[in-house]
Amino acid sequence: MDTLEVVAAYERASGVGVYRADTNHPRLRKIESPEHLQHIQQAVESGDSDIFAQGPTSSSIDAAVAPVPGSDAIGHFRRWAVSGETSTLRANAVSILGFLPGRENADVVVSVLETDAVVRRLCLASEVSRLTQCAWDVALAVADDPAGAPEPRRLATKLAKEAVDPKDTEARWCAGYLLQRMAVVLGPES
Repeated sequence: MDTLEVVAAYERASGVGVYRADTNHPRLRKIESPEHLQHIQQAVESGDSDIFAQGPTSSSIDAAVAPVPGSDAIGHFRRWAVSGETSTLRANAVSILGFLPGRENADVVVSVLETDAVVRRLCLASEVSRLTQCAWDVALAVADDPAGAPEPRRLATKLAKEAVDPKDTEARWCAGYLLQRMAVVLGPES
């Protein structure tokens, strides 16, 4: 079974979209081989956060990791989201927790997004970049000033779909945050 087949199997089991667009971040981490996927999964279970601290993780990594963590791994993600050494680690942990079921995971995601401004900015930019496929610097600018988004109606349409996604707490929170701040430029259509 090749990597794509493995990830597709995880997608079927979890409902997480492996074919979901990725961000345009220059350091995006992707699955390189079946062995790399196995290494990532073993690292998660053992508490090794290195892969999640190196750069943003791709949707395929998130889809492959989210449906399989044991209770130790979930504990690692919760700890990394709150007190990980780097903002990249914290943001990646929030992203994974966003896909996991349960109120405790959702509460951690919301708490971090409400209190950690650096992680919030990274998560917002990731959402914008993923939905619009814009350059990373543009996505960061929109995270800083959502009212200044290029093509705000197009982005708002995509965010509205994310705001009701029952399988991704992070996407729902970020979509609501961005839509609220974009309302001043969206206003009623003429």
